[in-house]
Amino acid sequence: MGLLDGLVKGLADMMPEQGNPELKAFKAQNEMKDLAAKEDAIFTRLGKQVYADGGSEKYPDIKTELDALAVSRREIEERIRAAQDETVAKKKAEEAEEARCCPECGTVSPEGAAFCQICGSRLAQVRRFCPQCGSEASQGSRFCNECGTKIEE
Repeated sequence: MGLLDGLVKGLADMMPEQGNPELKAFKAQNEMKDLAAKEDAIFTRLGKQVYADGGSEKYPDIKTELDALAVSRREIEERIRAAQDETVAKKKAEEAEEARCCPECGTVSPEGAAFCQICGSRLAQVRRFCPQCGSEASQGSRFCNECGTKIEE
């Protein structure tokens, strides 16, 4: 049931039914929807129980469908992980590019430079964080000071 349905149902429950057949019908329809949702939940539980009690042998076509769904789920989970990894890599690349860009003149200096090669201004240092606990890693450290996890360069 959607939010709007819930609000309308709540309002309908507060209104008196006397002499209003449309309101009576609306309330009865909502009761039917609630019963149908409860029935669906029971059938879902029943189906899961039947399947757990040897249903994969009794219903091989359903097992095939469920196996195909499991494969699809793993593929989607992998795409999600890849997209998350891509987002992290993009953010790291943007941070590295930003750190190489001079705050004074805008020149992009070579990687690892501490000062701008054009105007000599100090460049920002790239902040690094522990992939395990999220603590900020101090410059030059190879392991997290909080949990000991190796910090990627």
